[in-house]
Amino acid sequence: MSNIAEPGRPAALLEAARALGVLLLGAGLIAVASSDVPAPIPWGYGLLPIGILWLARRVGLLLGALAATATLGAVYSAGLKEPSQLFFVAVLAGSGLSLASCARRGVRASTTLVLAATPVLAVGAAYLVFGGLDELSRLLMARLEELRHLESEHRFSESLGLSSADFEQTLQQTGKIWTLLLPSLFAMKWILVMAINCWLASVLFQDGEGFPSFAEFSTWRVHRVGAWAVALALLLIATRLRPAVEAGVNLAFPLAVAYTVQGFAVARFMSIAFELRGIIQAAMLVLIVLMPILLLVFLGIGFFDAWYDFRRRAVLGRTGSYGDGTGGDEG
Repeated sequence: MSNIAEPGRPAALLEAARALGVLLLGAGLIAVASSDVPAPIPWGYGLLPIGILWLARRVGLLLGALAATATLGAVYSAGLKEPSQLFFVAVLAGSGLSLASCARRGVRASTTLVLAATPVLAVGAAYLVFGGLDELSRLLMARLEELRHLESEHRFSESLGLSSADFEQTLQQTGKIWTLLLPSLFAMKWILVMAINCWLASVLFQDGEGFPSFAEFSTWRVHRVGAWAVALALLLIATRLRPAVEAGVNLAFPLAVAYTVQGFAVARFMSIAFELRGIIQAAMLVLIVLMPILLLVFLGIGFFDAWYDFRRRAVLGRTGSYGDGTGGDEG
């Protein structure tokens, strides 16, 4: 019997190593996403949804909900007692249950992400409205002061070719931009955290009631409502009233990022459709790194793709459609 079981051990070890590697990569991505954006809870709690999902798959949704409640009690006993912090932990645990429920019902990955991220964003918005924005602004100012302290001690601005005055001016401008965009950056951080959890679930849980995988990146596009959101953002900015302008900018910034990503998806689709060599694609990426202004080109491509659908026109003609008629997995 032992001889028969032996061949299965290397496969099990490889699967365990793969799962560990994927988890470490996901944890690293969440840590990077949380590094420059202040948050009310430690970044490690960003992995709570995938943990609750794993538990709910093992014991069922009901016992998973009880375990999530017990987790909240354990977190409270461990010293995380601020109401805002507990709300965030609770909604992250609830998002894990939402992932498990959607996976059981075979809901699409993009829809699952929306359903799981919406309560997190709702709690985040309430947190910002009821004093959280001031708290995060103070944390941001404290980080800028730390940079000033490091500059006064080590003068690392000289290695960047900047004088102390130029460094201080850059720091002030960066502080103003980050303070203005803090609400949208905060929201994008949690969307990214939930997207990483969904990706981890799609990679780790592929058997039985497996988590659905995302569509190919080359078919990704912003949902049609994004165009109306852009119009609303521009309208708010045009009022020139400070609260409206700030709201418009914080609405426009994540949309600009999303349409830039769509521009890259269009470029990836074209490179596949026209069999562009990998070395040419790599050279284009290097060129973008060296000339970030080119990101505006991809922003324009992604934005106008919402109307002209460059991918369909390039491959299937003006009246064609993708195989299932949806044109990809809308986000």
